Amino acid sequence: MNAAVERRRGGLTWFVAFVAMVYVAALAVVGQLSRVGAHAGLLAAGLTVDLVVVVPLAYWLLVLRRGRLPVVTLLPILLLSVAAASWLLPSDRHGALRMLEALAAPLELGLLAWIGWRAVRAIREARRDATADPIDRLRHAAFEVTRNDWMAVLFATEIAVFSYALGSWRSGAHAPAGTRAFTHHQRSGYGGIVLAFLILLACEGFAVHFLLLQWNVLAAWIFTASSVYGALWLVADYRATVLRPILVGDRSLRVRAGFRYSLEVPLAQVVAVAREKPEFGRESVNLTFLGTPTRWLTFSEPVGAEGPYGFRRRVRAIGIEPDDPAGFDRALEARPA
Repeated sequence: MNAAVERRRGGLTWFVAFVAMVYVAALAVVGQLSRVGAHAGLLAAGLTVDLVVVVPLAYWLLVLRRGRLPVVTLLPILLLSVAAASWLLPSDRHGALRMLEALAAPLELGLLAWIGWRAVRAIREARRDATADPIDRLRHAAFEVTRNDWMAVLFATEIAVFSYALGSWRSGAHAPAGTRAFTHHQRSGYGGIVLAFLILLACEGFAVHFLLLQWNVLAAWIFTASSVYGALWLVADYRATVLRPILVGDRSLRVRAGFRYSLEVPLAQVVAVAREKPEFGRESVNLTFLGTPTRWLTFSEPVGAEGPYGFRRRVRAIGIEPDDPAGFDRALEARPA
């Protein structure tokens, strides 16, 4: 473990310990508010300041000021602090909380405006590189805002889901100059498979929602929301498969299977193109969606394939089903020895 990771964990550990101390003290004091008479209002105001001001300030000093996490994480800390204070304090002791909420509102709006400005600027800069993969551009833009690799991957994936599912229907496929693009969604019938899943989700989701309503309203709506998100993810993965075809360049091969996997490998490392699956165990990955590959590409050594949310896997062979298999074979025949 490197020194930067150790320092990050150390700052977070101190912050968590401080928050635990503050909340233990707050719970003890709240239980005594009804017994202190005229001083109850003063104690409630002090608790409010501790929860809504001191905790975010400690987060800033122990975590953000040292660059441990991006500034955008301060916003949920502020919101959670206000929510916790509202829950802990009796409803008749919310006077100081209401004042702090009014003072914090401009700060929260300013932070949101700053985040939005950074995001728009980062997206504009990322769009200048027409050769970069669209999802890689989103990730670059997210990193410019968050300054954190893991959060950048998370935000980019979520933005991409909604972007491809709802806003990509007039977009063209990403095929930079100097590459040959090969689609791989028509022969596999991916569109029909997604449509069948959507119909199934709609029918079963509707029935299960009303069954859960008889037991718990919150559970019913959580199930429905997860079903809607699952449907969006399926549509987005299909659209990403259509708009991000396989690219064969002069020296490299870029394979992109929706949001499920993407990888780039030098053509010189493609040592075999076969119809049958090679015996590499878990290092052989089928990149079709419930389909049967018609081409298995074997690499001279394992390469890294990246999935959604930054998940990575080492693969030695991949299975695909290009819509133009003969053209794909010809493109690979010209690869360097």
